[in-house]
Amino acid sequence: MRKCLACISLLITLWCAVPVRAQQDSIRYPFSSGQQEQYAATVTASKGYISGICVLINENDTIKGAIVNEFGISALDFSYDVKADKVTLNHVIAMLDKWYIRGVLREDIRQLLSLVRKGIYSYDDEKYHIRYDLKPMNPSNNDNNDTEEPTLPD
Repeated sequence: MRKCLACISLLITLWCAVPVRAQQDSIRYPFSSGQQEQYAATVTASKGYISGICVLINENDTIKGAIVNEFGISALDFSYDVKADKVTLNHVIAMLDKWYIRGVLREDIRQLLSLVRKGIYSYDDEKYHIRYDLKPMNPSNNDNNDTEEPTLPD
C-alpha cells in the first residue's frame, strides 16, 4: 500500500511540474547572466507619456536596463540589484530629473521588474496615476540569409 501511495505521489508531482516548467519558459526575463530581453515600452502619466524600447541585460545578479525612444534618445538608464532588491537610476532625461520623480521611478521600476519576473508585463502606480506597459519583442534573426535582394527596374 505504501509503495502504491509513493508511486501516486511521484506521478502527481511530475504531472504538476510539467506545466510550471512550460510557463517559466514563456516568461521573457533575463534570468541567466549575459541574457538580454527587449520589450516595447510605454510609460503613461496624466500629463504625457514616453514610448520606445526597453532593454534588460543580466550581468552577475544585476539587471541593467534602459528605455530608449524611437529616435534613440535614452529616457532612463537603471540598474536593479536582484539580491538587495534595489533600483539605482543612472540617467534620467531632464524633464524627469527631479528628486521627487526619481524616488517614484525607482520604486515603480522595482515593482515592475518583480512583476516581469513572474510573467506580468504591466504595473499601475495608483497613487501617482502612472502606468508602465512592456510588450515582449520577438528576437530578430540576423543570421537568416533567406532575404531577397531588392531589384531595380530597367
